[in-house]
Amino acid sequence: MKGKTATKAFYYFFTVCIVLGAILVYKAWWDRYFRLRPELAVAEPVALSLDIPLEGVLIWEEVVMASPAEGPVSYPRGMGPAYCARGDVVAEVASPAGRRQVKAPSPGYFMAALDGVEGGWSYGVLWPGSSRLPEPGPARFLHEGQRVSLGGGIGKFIPQPQTLRCVAYVEKSALGWNPADRDHLEVKRTASDLSFRAEVRAVNDLGPIYKVYLSFPFFSSADVLSRKVSYLLHAEDVRGVLIPESAVTLRDRKKMAFLVTGERSIAVEVTGIPVSGKRFLVKKGLEPGDLVIASGADAAEGEVRIW
Repeated sequence: MKGKTATKAFYYFFTVCIVLGAILVYKAWWDRYFRLRPELAVAEPVALSLDIPLEGVLIWEEVVMASPAEGPVSYPRGMGPAYCARGDVVAEVASPAGRRQVKAPSPGYFMAALDGVEGGWSYGVLWPGSSRLPEPGPARFLHEGQRVSLGGGIGKFIPQPQTLRCVAYVEKSALGWNPADRDHLEVKRTASDLSFRAEVRAVNDLGPIYKVYLSFPFFSSADVLSRKVSYLLHAEDVRGVLIPESAVTLRDRKKMAFLVTGERSIAVEVTGIPVSGKRFLVKKGLEPGDLVIASGADAAEGEVRIW
């Protein structure tokens, strides 16, 4: 009885070993099959305009408009921002002694809103140091008929003409050149907008980043809605080839792609940057029409079969 049990156990064990061996052999064959026949991608020629984010804050001269009396306030020209000529009535306060008018002291923009940093937001405050730029907070609009106190703020006035200025940080690795070497930068609001020239007033090299102080060539009423801004800085026009970002892998601290030539794959060092659409722009290392293995992390140098 014991002999039969041992024989049966050996039979099952031997059967399991055969099955496991077959699975391992099949897996090895399958892995080799796909290693020899990897998914390939073609290096496509491209010319791109590289833009990098420019996060900053705006600086302008402004005056807080004070209420001449206590009472409900109204705004004949609306809440703004609106352009006013000198002497235009921008607000009226209904006091017990009659309606008191607030007039524009000069040409400029009026907005019936305050963000709480008026009087404390200047070049002298924002330029020194390397800390994160402060958050100004949203502009809080007063509403028609709101009751205001004597001397209370009823809005702000931004005299015109004046130069709109900007303090911002730029990553050094993304830029590749020193803004101090140029008298202007090409800047745009969105990727689809036309760029404009921003004058470089000052540059502070802070190691991994540059702090830049710029002058903008225009000052629209829309600019006073927020002191915090996001622009795109034109870094360079580049030519190269596009491959999937997955085709690039890091080996020995170098960016590598696996170039397929004939029936072999060869690891080549590439220079470039990731771009939109999970693609990688290769500036150096590949030529248009080159075939690369689409998954660099799984690739190795050696034999490949293309069919």
